[in-house]
Formats: sequence, structure tokens, C-alpha cells
Amino acid sequence: MVRGRRRLTAAVAAGLATVLLTGCSVHLNAGTAGEEKAERELSEIDGVAVVSANGLNSLPFAGTVSTRVVTDDGLSDAELLTLTDEVGRWASRHSGPGTSYDSPRIRADGFEFFLGRTGGETRRILDVVDPLRKGGRWLGGEISSDGPSGTSPAYVSVFADDPADLVAAWDAAKGAAAASGWNDVSAQAAAWNEPPGDVLLPEHADLRIDDRPVGGGGPTGDPSAEVAAYERVVAEHRVTTASITPGRLHLHLADLRDVSDATAIVQRVAPDTDAVLDGGVVTKEDDPGVTGRTPPSADEYAEADRLAVVADGPGVTAIALRPERVEVTADDADTVLTTAAALAAAEPEDPVTSVSVQVDGDESGLAVTGSPAHLAEAVAIAQQLQGFQPARAGVTATNASVEAAVQDVSEVADLVRPLRSLLPEGTAVLVRSAGRSLDAAASLTVVDGVLTVDPLPSGETSTPERTELGEAARDAWAG
Repeated sequence: MVRGRRRLTAAVAAGLATVLLTGCSVHLNAGTAGEEKAERELSEIDGVAVVSANGLNSLPFAGTVSTRVVTDDGLSDAELLTLTDEVGRWASRHSGPGTSYDSPRIRADGFEFFLGRTGGETRRILDVVDPLRKGGRWLGGEISSDGPSGTSPAYVSVFADDPADLVAAWDAAKGAAAASGWNDVSAQAAAWNEPPGDVLLPEHADLRIDDRPVGGGGPTGDPSAEVAAYERVVAEHRVTTASITPGRLHLHLADLRDVSDATAIVQRVAPDTDAVLDGGVVTKEDDPGVTGRTPPSADEYAEADRLAVVADGPGVTAIALRPERVEVTADDADTVLTTAAALAAAEPEDPVTSVSVQVDGDESGLAVTGSPAHLAEAVAIAQQLQGFQPARAGVTATNASVEAAVQDVSEVADLVRPLRSLLPEGTAVLVRSAGRSLDAAASLTVVDGVLTVDPLPSGETSTPERTELGEAARDAWAG
């Protein structure tokens, strides 16, 4: 049996050697070899500026390669057509059982598109691309056809590097989409406050117009009313970010004080539009994160908006809102406590279920979190933690936690004793040494009114520092 295995192994090795010696196009790492080959040979085509390829070695002697070709700027229509034909023929000619080349991606004057499966399909794409790339007006864009080679639904995106050109870019994208003759083609426009160094995807733009709803689901629509409202608002106020879609307009204004007037403008120009507006340090995080999921409506933010007005003040650096959550960051611990106390006094209501206030860069500051009914408890606890930062206090109906840092174990008693009358049953307490990792922290829990050192997790061993901190906290509570 052993001799048989050796003979088989030798036979396989001989066969592999024969393949490697006689099949020059066969490579053990076919994807990597194909990547190198594409970058080397496609770079020799006239009009090609840069080639980047990515090879995947999916199996021994088999791999796939994706390729991106950037052309020289300002190629004529005929030159670009010749280039795409040559790139397409090269990818087709070199694809085989060992190495498969995906449809190459071309970038010409900032506009990116995949080559079609056939020359005719590519020509239809170029009929859309060529008019857009002329004149150098646009930063670039993305084009996807409805042909068999389309990697996603057909769309035309035009990118402007100046917010003042956003609507013009939208008009260009809409016109190109209408003239394409493609089925179910959508149009998009995007702009940046600061021109990016490279063309980004539309969802990363500061300002965007799209004829599909937020999240990308659903059929195309007509955002003409929303575009008109946007134009009226930017004529009066400075808008720094915008998401303009059929039936919905989300704008961020540079000055929070302008939100009320901008909202009134939208309601006059596009009364049926769901107008979600914010400004200054207040932002509404309404990206649904899931394709097809409906984002929150303006009405759903009513309670969060009320609380944002309460929180906004000197020392507050940011207020992030969702219908169910208000998150505030501030310059210092005093502002954290003042703001959290004001929010607790405002008695947050549904749908807000969580409020947090923390020092900007909370790893070295103070943080207060709580559900509306228990926020005042969290504030009272946090007031005792100012001298023990980084510190955080959180209280909800179902759990409570406290974290604080001491410079020396002798400070533990000063930390713990004021908390005895404040911590609810079940509160998790973490005491750490300032500047040390959490590995050396002591974990304790209030159990039946007693601060008890938690058992170590399975497999962990205590350290003298952790033991000393835990015993000091337990004794201070009992003393």
C-alpha cells in the first residue's frame, strides 16, 4: 500500500511537471498570473493611461481576474471606441478554462462603465458616455446599461464638484437616461462641498439627487417638486448636505436657526414632500441602512427635535438624532452634566427611548446615558464621578452600570461611599486604575444592597491590582 501511494504520487508529480513544462498558459496561481498579464499587456494599448487588475486564485490552475482601465483624458469618440474594442477583444481572447477575465471596467474622463458583452452593447453605452464627458464640465460619473452585461440595474450618474452645479448635473443625468433607450434606467446626480481627489460612489457625496427612494428600493419617481424646493431653499440659506428623492427632501443647513424658515419654504413649494431638515450641530441619522426600508418621516422626529432644542447650547459640539435616540457630545464634563440634567427635566417621551450625553472623545471624559424615566438617576450618579474620569453612568428600567477610574487605590473609598444611596439593585460597577487597561479593572455588582466582587470569568486569573481594587470597593461600601 505504501509503495502504491508512492507510485501514485510520483505519477501525479510527473503529470503536473508535464503541464507546467508544456502548457505555458497554465499557472498554479492562475489568478495572480492573469493579473500581472492584464496589467502588462493592456497598458500597451494606445490611449490607456493606467491598468489595475485583481486576480483571485480560486482553484489550483484556475482563477478569475477583474480589470479596471483608465484612459488618457480627452480621447475622441473614435479613439475611445477603438480602445474599448481592443480591451474587450483582449479579455475575450485570453479567457479560458484556466483564467477567466471578468468584463473590464473602463474610466474615461472620470466616467466609469463596464464593457458590454458584445461590441454593440458597448457602443450603446458609449452613446451615453461620450456626450457627458465632453467639455470637461463634470467631475465624472457612473454608467450602467440594461444589457446582459450590466452588473446592476441601468442608471446614469453625473458627479459635479461644485454644489452650485448639482441641479445642472441632475438635468444632464436625466437627459442622458431618457436618451439612452434603456429599460427602467434611473438618474442620479451628486456633488461635494470639497472636490474629492478621486470619483467617489454617489452615496458618499454631500449632496445627491436620485429618482429612486432612499435605500435604493422601489421604482423610479419624479423628484421635480423636491428639486424645485431645494433650489428655493439654497437661494435663501446655505445648505451643506442634501438628499433629494421622490417625495422626500433631507437637508442640513449650516445654521440651525434657518431650519424653521427653510421648512416653511419647502412646505410652500412642495407641500406633499416629506421635509426632514436639520442644521448646525444637529444631524438626523435617517439612512435606513437596508435597501428598500423606508427611512423615518419628519413627523417621527418631532420629540427628538424638541429635545435637540433643549440640548443645544454653549459647549455642545454635536447632537445626533434618530426618532428613538438622542445623542449629545460636549466639550467638557460640566457641560455634559448640565445638558443631561436639562434633558431629564424636559421629560422625554415616546418614541425617544434612549438619551446619552458625553464628552467629545468619551474615552477620556464623562458620559451619561439612560432611558427617559431613569435619566435623572443617571445624572445624579454621574455628578459623583467628575473626579474619577474616564467615567460613565447609565440607568434604564432593566439595567444600570457605572464605570470610573482612580489614580490610586486610596481613592476608592471616596468614589464608592457617595454612590451607596444612588445605585439601584443589580448595578454593574467597574473600578479601574487611570491609564491602565480594563484587564486590571475590578468588576462588582450590587446584590441585595451589597456591593459584591464578581467571580472571575472561566479561565481568567486575578492580579494583585484587580484584587486590591475590588476589595477596597467592597469594604468602602460596607464601611
